[in-house]
Amino acid sequence: MCALQVRTWSLTSYASRLTVHRACSWCIEGGSSHVSHPTSDVDPLLGRAQLAALAGVSRPTVTAWERQEIGFPSPRRSNGQDYFRWSEIVNWLDRRTVPLGRLVDGEPIGTTYGDRARTRAGAGRSTAGASERYPGGGSSYRVPFGTVDEPHPESRRIVTDLMGGLVDRVRGTASVLDYLNLLLCLHYLRGADPACFEGLAARARVLRNLDEAAQLLRDIGCAADEDMRGRGVHSSMQEALGHLEPRTARDLRNVVDAMGRLTEDVFGLILDEYERQAALGSGEFFTPRSVVRLMTQLTCSEFGPGEPESVYDPYARDGGFLIEASAFCALDEDGLPRGKTPRTYGETRRGDTWRLATMNLLLHGVSPSLDLKRTVPWHDGLERTSQEAFDIVLTNPPFNMSDPGLGERPQGEWAYGAPPVDNDNFAWVQHCLSKLSERGRAGIIMPNKAGNSGHKADRTIRGNLVERGCVEGVIALPAQLFTGTAVPVSVWILRHPDDQRDRTLFLDARHMGEKKGSRRVLSAMEVESLLAAYRAHRSMEGDAPRVGATHTEGRIPSAWVSREKLRRSDYSLNPLDHVERRRDDGGDDYEYELVSAWERLNAAEEHLRAVQDSVARAPFTGDRGGTLPRAGGSAPRVALGSLCEIQAGPSYSKLGQKQRTPDGPVPVVFPRHLKDRRVSDDADERVTVETARRLSNFELWDKDIVCVRSGAITRPALVRQQQIGWLMSPNVIRLRVTERHANQVLPEYLFHYLCLDASVTWMRDRAAATAAPSLRSESLGSLQIPLPTLAEQREIVAALDSLDELDRAHLAAAVSARRTRTALAGALLGPPGRP
Repeated sequence: MCALQVRTWSLTSYASRLTVHRACSWCIEGGSSHVSHPTSDVDPLLGRAQLAALAGVSRPTVTAWERQEIGFPSPRRSNGQDYFRWSEIVNWLDRRTVPLGRLVDGEPIGTTYGDRARTRAGAGRSTAGASERYPGGGSSYRVPFGTVDEPHPESRRIVTDLMGGLVDRVRGTASVLDYLNLLLCLHYLRGADPACFEGLAARARVLRNLDEAAQLLRDIGCAADEDMRGRGVHSSMQEALGHLEPRTARDLRNVVDAMGRLTEDVFGLILDEYERQAALGSGEFFTPRSVVRLMTQLTCSEFGPGEPESVYDPYARDGGFLIEASAFCALDEDGLPRGKTPRTYGETRRGDTWRLATMNLLLHGVSPSLDLKRTVPWHDGLERTSQEAFDIVLTNPPFNMSDPGLGERPQGEWAYGAPPVDNDNFAWVQHCLSKLSERGRAGIIMPNKAGNSGHKADRTIRGNLVERGCVEGVIALPAQLFTGTAVPVSVWILRHPDDQRDRTLFLDARHMGEKKGSRRVLSAMEVESLLAAYRAHRSMEGDAPRVGATHTEGRIPSAWVSREKLRRSDYSLNPLDHVERRRDDGGDDYEYELVSAWERLNAAEEHLRAVQDSVARAPFTGDRGGTLPRAGGSAPRVALGSLCEIQAGPSYSKLGQKQRTPDGPVPVVFPRHLKDRRVSDDADERVTVETARRLSNFELWDKDIVCVRSGAITRPALVRQQQIGWLMSPNVIRLRVTERHANQVLPEYLFHYLCLDASVTWMRDRAAATAAPSLRSESLGSLQIPLPTLAEQREIVAALDSLDELDRAHLAAAVSARRTRTALAGALLGPPGRP
């Protein structure tokens, strides 16, 4: 059984993997501040009052020790309060003997305050034992588990709703990240302390006003902070959640209720939705879980002899690599616990991602050894990692960023050559190699252009990497895998130079992945295919085919390239320079293209049959004939403007060419993007998050209707969930059903009515009647709409939606048939000039 196979679990099993900690009872119910701390490998954080209780002294005594005694540990700051790490405090208390007059019953002469603190911590445990209160005290915490491959559709729907209109209704003037922290705190508490979460959820169900909502937000943050401090992590969630300003108590109640209906681990899904709608900017996009899994197994499964004992990520983002590596190494080939997990360590540069990564690690049973650092690691000469070596190094560093240092990089400080000052790509590569143990392996994501950059320094470093045998393999990944960047990337698999390789394996996986919205997604099956191809080639390394030959193992184009051939290619490490997608003599590549084409055609035809069956069951379409009711027959007619809020796009002064940038994360919808009654995902006009926030009145919500305002009037489009948060351009106009009329009219019904040829003609006539052809809001609002009952509207929408889906399914099948014809012709006839 694969150690990282898809895992399904209920809320109960989720909680059983985490340790139940009742910290929230102190901050919510006003109970005693005493918290017991069992002696284990957990290193919780304690306040001064807790230290006093454990040491059996007064609170002022602790303050006096802190001010007057040499070597007293330094505190960590969280939510305006100071906290001390248990291990540091108890070591300091071990050096102080309790005076004779202050010994209590049962304490022998010579007892230290450290002895007393340990005794009191042990005596204060619940009868269930330490493993139920702190991680590290029980076996469940010692078996980390990976992320869910494919969340349940209902979970995906709930998360999509949470990241929709509720974002602005709950955050107010706070950032989207503060709202994200709320979701993650609730998700964390739901797994770490179900009883505490249920208490908070019960309070949410009876919220009456905004004051109670504000108090509940503070208590949610306090509960999460207390629990994480008990696990040795200082956190400031209470402060972050205090920024939120819900519009109504009901909005917060809806958020808590939705989080309570989730029945599986959706931490990664929440981050995906956050990335898609809010975007992090600054290169802080998270690594797709499929890529994390691929890199983890490529490095950990091929490690040997023995098992990896340590894992390091120098740019940890959401902690995904540390989670998957811990989960993979925790189980043997039969899926049974090995009894130990590798030591993990990571670094991050931003406080916001540090907090969420810490929660993510805790939720998956991984010790959160994660440091927040403000400088790049190669500037930390005396830091912790400079003296450590790791068996596995996995990371997704920021691409093409510049070194914040000044001047040239000294040549002697870099084992493979000084990287250029204006680009850190090869600085990250060398840092990862410098952290490897003698048998270590590294996986690092690199932009494709780093593999064949013409920069002299880049070429020198690549040459040294190749000559010293550090590059085991390079895999070109599909485009558009990442939300935050369109830069094409590859995975580099590196080895310690003492374990060098004479040949490098290149795989071309650019054809893989399914298009979902604006992104591509690698399926679990495709990841397994890549792993199988890589391992198959590695197993034949000793009997490798002729140098530079291209092959298709498991239908994945690949090539073994010798060191000599890499020299002749100017030390290119870009798979596109070595793997030929088509060979001059035809052969396997034509067969590969044909097999792929047949697979796509079969899938398209299967989908078409399913849609046809669905259409047969839809209202008005099953018998394909008969007398049909007309919505305009007896239904009352109502002006469109009385049903909808009609909003024209922003002015050109607010959203002109100067405000737009192709690299921005938030798409802008122009008339050319309204295609086939849909908003196209090919958003080539974008703005920054700051601009989008400034123009939030013009953002699009789910089921908004977008019409052309100026220009050639075409059919409108209906906004889909994946387009929530996109912006209107000055050339479009938005229709949104008002809350007051939500129980009278369906947005989809209005949309289909506006798509009628007669409706489009009506809009064209009104636009042409103005001095400068443009459809005014007042004119559009005067359109009379027949308004049948909601039940009738639903039937009409179901019928027309089903035929729209049938139209798209036929088109997809036709496109697949044309591609299959092209592939078959190539396989049968071969290239021109072939003998």
